[in-house]
Amino acid sequence: MPAAKTQSYAAAEQLDMALRLAFFRDSRCVSLHHEILDIASACDQVNTDALAGALDAGSARGAMMRDYRERRDDIQGSSYFFLPDGSDVPNPGIGLRWEGEPGAGYLVGKNDDPGAYDALVRRALG
Repeated sequence: MPAAKTQSYAAAEQLDMALRLAFFRDSRCVSLHHEILDIASACDQVNTDALAGALDAGSARGAMMRDYRERRDDIQGSSYFFLPDGSDVPNPGIGLRWEGEPGAGYLVGKNDDPGAYDALVRRALG
């Protein structure tokens, strides 16, 4: 989250993981301002008051939108892993297919290979 990144990379990384867990594991609606701040309050690297101010002012939105526009065709989903050698892997171990018309349908999981993460760690370690 760019607003947390202005505090530190550690704050951004911690909040990113907390938001992902809240969304994917806990089914929380991380698009809501109060949910973001509640989740951030459990992150010891994040200054929640500063984050609230940045979200209210929209001070990180310009940088986020520029980054999105520059890379929107490169990212194929979430989760996305970037490795030290410069390579990247979208949705490791997960096979997906599209159901219905593009833009109106939805993704369906075809398979899940938990071993993909072991392979990524070995690859990252070289």
